[in-house]
Amino acid sequence: MPLRTKLLPIAIAIGATASSSFAQLEEVIVTAQKREQSISDVPVSITAITRDTIEMLGIASAQDIGALTPNVQISDSPGNANGLTINIRGSVTINPALTLEPTAGLYIDGVYVGKNTGGIFDVMDLERVEVLRGPQGTLYGKNTVGGAVNFVSRRPGDTFSGDIKVGFGELSRRMFRVRADIPLSDNIRTSLAYSQEQRDGVVKNIDFSDDISGANPPSTEDFGNIDKQSFRLAVDADLSERLNAYYSFDSFETDQNPRFFQMTRIIPVPGLTDGIIGWDSPKRFDKGSLDGAGADDVKVNGHALTLTYDADTFTIKSITGSRSIESYDLLDWDATPFHLLQTSRDVDYDSFSQELQFIRNSDQLNTVVGLYYFEEEGRTINPLDLPLYGSPLLDTEYGLDNKSWALFAQVDYVPASISDLTVTIGARYSEEDKNVYRSFGIPAFGLTLLDQFKPAQASYDNFSPSIAVNYALSDELNVYARIARGWKAGVFNAESNNPVLLSEPLDEELVTSYEAGFKLRSLSGNLTLNGAVFLNDVEDMQISRFNQQEAGSIFTNAGSATISGAELELAYAMSEATTFGLNVGLIDAEYDEYIDECRLDANFGNPCPVGVAPGELFDAKNVNSFPYTPELTYNVFLQHGMPLGTGALTARLDYAYTDDHDIFPDPYNTVNTSIDSYGLLNARIDWAGKIASQDIRIGLWSKNLTNEEYRLNGIEWGLLTTMQYGNPELWGIDLTVSF
Repeated sequence: MPLRTKLLPIAIAIGATASSSFAQLEEVIVTAQKREQSISDVPVSITAITRDTIEMLGIASAQDIGALTPNVQISDSPGNANGLTINIRGSVTINPALTLEPTAGLYIDGVYVGKNTGGIFDVMDLERVEVLRGPQGTLYGKNTVGGAVNFVSRRPGDTFSGDIKVGFGELSRRMFRVRADIPLSDNIRTSLAYSQEQRDGVVKNIDFSDDISGANPPSTEDFGNIDKQSFRLAVDADLSERLNAYYSFDSFETDQNPRFFQMTRIIPVPGLTDGIIGWDSPKRFDKGSLDGAGADDVKVNGHALTLTYDADTFTIKSITGSRSIESYDLLDWDATPFHLLQTSRDVDYDSFSQELQFIRNSDQLNTVVGLYYFEEEGRTINPLDLPLYGSPLLDTEYGLDNKSWALFAQVDYVPASISDLTVTIGARYSEEDKNVYRSFGIPAFGLTLLDQFKPAQASYDNFSPSIAVNYALSDELNVYARIARGWKAGVFNAESNNPVLLSEPLDEELVTSYEAGFKLRSLSGNLTLNGAVFLNDVEDMQISRFNQQEAGSIFTNAGSATISGAELELAYAMSEATTFGLNVGLIDAEYDEYIDECRLDANFGNPCPVGVAPGELFDAKNVNSFPYTPELTYNVFLQHGMPLGTGALTARLDYAYTDDHDIFPDPYNTVNTSIDSYGLLNARIDWAGKIASQDIRIGLWSKNLTNEEYRLNGIEWGLLTTMQYGNPELWGIDLTVSF
């Protein structure tokens, strides 16, 4: 599709007529650099999603954040219904295995989440979400080579207040949420929040056991349902005039069926594949027949305690946090009523972190110095029922016990002679000890044919510097340039069915990022325009790919890569009633070197390159793809308000476009394992006002208004390919009563 066609919705929206009277856009304050700053003054490409936007759009999960942020994709993991796949600027970890490291740091109130599996939680009672693009190693540490996503909770208020929200919608949707600020005294403020949501699945599971020989009855009624609940408690206490304690506890739990894995390709087997529903259809369908029990259960708990001591000239801050994850999923991958391929994953994970910060601010010098400690332990039990491959059962268990610490510092310097110039210099030194184990077996007839227990250990250290220059060309316009280093420690392939890989850790991944940009905010406050260009040099890039011979995912070092791109974010109050917004992400990702093994696959008939024999190593930089990296993404919205009765009516349209891209970096990517370009149109109409002196808000919404058929992810198993499709058009209505 030509670029001009892809950008047509943007051109249509920009063509709207503006009036001479403008509304003011909110100035956003962020803590991306461990202190409060206007987003315009931060020399980092950052998107801040405010509380008003979260409420207006009905954002309920981390997956909803990606569409609002340029060069960011957030989706469910293809290999684990309870994990996230986060891609920022071409850096992504597909597999959520505990022994692997994410490429984007996920934080809740300053506490590091640690693993992509723990990223499944409800977005509830937030002040804002900050998405930082580019390496953030200086202040945020390891595993931020792509960037960081920081969820900032709302502090409790000084007066008793809150709201009750109920919602109904398609597929028997019903939701309930209550929030309340409860001050206990002049110095102690608390808040409580609870939400629950249920909805039927989008794909019905039908019974063919009476019609197809050998077919099993279905195990569940539907797929893609919702059954979740969340709870949050916050306590904000002024212990003295200078000492503040802020504690938050969040809990999230799901008990639901996963999305339906729809078959898009299968090698016909007479007498076995006859009658399988829709396997030859490239379209999303709303029914299937799976015999395997489906489960998508997650329990996530988190504690965060922040102590802040404010002196006259400095601030000392302590952030203590812990996260626990209990996750279980049982997936029927073959998308048939036959027992061909079924996996489960049982995860138990705990982490603890402690951070100390010393912050000193003056007219010319702002300093942040910190000490950080992090430890994590966990285990995964991952049996694979795989009679299709000739193995009755593969039993795998792996776990970790890791510790790391870091010392970091960042200084912002404003020369006395050039007050419009700020030079930022930072560095972080890290050490990490990794201890993993793996147990692997093939039980048959009550006997263990293969049983291996292998521990492995490795230590890493890293020094990551950064430097940035920010210059105020005027009261409205800042320009900046930044060079930063990002780091991921080496990892072990504990999930692989090849025990040899466990003793051979991958090399650490290093990213050097070069970025330049501008940030404009008009004096009238009706226009903000931010832009950036970047180039990332990646060394020993860690890549997750699916190995058909092992029927599992493995991690490799791809070698080197160059990732370049550009981002633009615009918010424009066209009048007092109308606001237009746009973000655009462009990215070009290429491997400079990718030493890979030629893997001849008879199911595809893909020959090895000329002169390369099966099993031989070759440079696959021109045939392997970047996973989850569309060249173009954009989001455009138009919002209009008008008085109506005792309140105001607000209507909003959002259109998010994602270019075509591959899922895995494999040369065997086909039409069955790729994601076509798609655009999602969402709409919402809100009325907010008073009824009988009561503050009321009524919202009518629709997601995927045009019922676009689009893919989320999938896996190529050799004999068959299964894909997950996004939800069809869904609608609902919400009522919020404030008190």
